[in-house]
Amino acid sequence: MRQQSLAELLGTREPDVCAPEGLEVYDLFCGAGGFSCGAELAGCRVVFACDSCKDAIETHKNNHPGATHLCSTLPADLPLPTDGRPFHLHGSPPCQQFSNGNSTGRTVAGHAAALDMIEWYIKIALESRASSWSMEQVSTNGVVKIVERIRKRHPKKLAYQVFDFEELGVPQTRKRLIAGTPALVARLVRLCGNHRVRSVRDVISTGRATHLRNSKGWDCRTLRHIRKPGESKYVYERRPLVPESERVRLVTLPAPTLLCNGDMRWAWWDTNGVVRLQHLCVSHAAALQTFPPTYLWPKKVTKAYKQIGNALPPLVAELLLRGERGHPRSLEYPLVSLE
Repeated sequence: MRQQSLAELLGTREPDVCAPEGLEVYDLFCGAGGFSCGAELAGCRVVFACDSCKDAIETHKNNHPGATHLCSTLPADLPLPTDGRPFHLHGSPPCQQFSNGNSTGRTVAGHAAALDMIEWYIKIALESRASSWSMEQVSTNGVVKIVERIRKRHPKKLAYQVFDFEELGVPQTRKRLIAGTPALVARLVRLCGNHRVRSVRDVISTGRATHLRNSKGWDCRTLRHIRKPGESKYVYERRPLVPESERVRLVTLPAPTLLCNGDMRWAWWDTNGVVRLQHLCVSHAAALQTFPPTYLWPKKVTKAYKQIGNALPPLVAELLLRGERGHPRSLEYPLVSLE
């Protein structure tokens, strides 16, 4: 059930904060183009995209050829409008230093630099002449502390909320912090609800598969107390497939969180009771991230999986900028072959 706004309860009309048709969008840390894709589906026009990853920029360029592309590490000089015309600024600063799935790649210096990048982006967004802006990020304590500190100084220019993306219709469990223009964040909050939750089977025909699992929910480590020379101190075991698991889920539920390593697999039991596994193809990984079937991906599947896993689901950007003016497009994908 959608929560009513104060304006609705009082019988007054609140201003339309949806993005106007054709609004220019500037996408920083754009990756493969999750936000850009959603912005275009909402009727906006992506005019500029920047990322430090050459492969991601190439994917973005293939799907958004009308935009100007810059492959560069930020901070850098940005061609943001200064003539007063409306535009939307979005940024998804790199989150690898905050990810629990990157425990071996995190460093103290890298973590501090990542926090500085978030602070830099919010400062740019607030100082720009953007008519609206947004940021997507993981919701660690360090990130929330920075955003809250800046919000207290600029309460009329910044709001934020940690969203369960499945409550916005993304068919996977994925929590992210969305910060930005207060009116846009408030509208996205009102769009959340259990009525929007979609299962894997709502967007993909899963054939005989009964579960989805990813690597973090499958392999677990136990310490080996007695080991031979050269033997690992850990024993790797497999957890049973149970629907209650956070990362091993029935296909009648939203999928586990899609990771950039691409190790999401269909799972089912054969007639002998043996568990069978099969990797998702790129198109179905993209479906769980709500990309349209026509989106173009690198031919090398490891690159495609990484770009899909790191992307903001386009549906979230579409709802953020479209608001309640219309329903997002339906998603239709081909049958899964599990033979």
